[in-house]
Amino acid sequence: MNIRTKVLSAAILLGITLLASGNAIAKDQIDGSANLICAAFDVSACLDGGRCARGEARSFDMPEFMNVDFKKKLIHATYDSESDKTANSPIKNMEASGNQLILQGVENNHGWTMAINRETGRMSLAVVGDELSFSIFGACKAL
Repeated sequence: MNIRTKVLSAAILLGITLLASGNAIAKDQIDGSANLICAAFDVSACLDGGRCARGEARSFDMPEFMNVDFKKKLIHATYDSESDKTANSPIKNMEASGNQLILQGVENNHGWTMAINRETGRMSLAVVGDELSFSIFGACKAL
């Protein structure tokens, strides 16, 4: 085996090792031990009767970013960067189910459930209340 082949083999092995360890770190961090920052990308809102609309969080006066504080069992939501508006919602239930971390709570007469894929960080959030529901998709990252 020549020197070039050895160097290439070592580089490939190093790359695979770093990729694998990075995935292991990501999995370990989305398990309730490290706080998260989550961003809402896509929102759908539906009224009783089937009328629905899609847009960004700001289109519905919803927070774009949510900090998940596992120690305090609290989600702290921040609206757009031009606003000082914030909201807090207590986490009433948290459970790992397969590759998902499921969080649930109640706020302003609405129930909510957030599912976070522990491997990819992808997030879906449902908020339901009387005659109105929201489906929110986004992603979370460990802080």
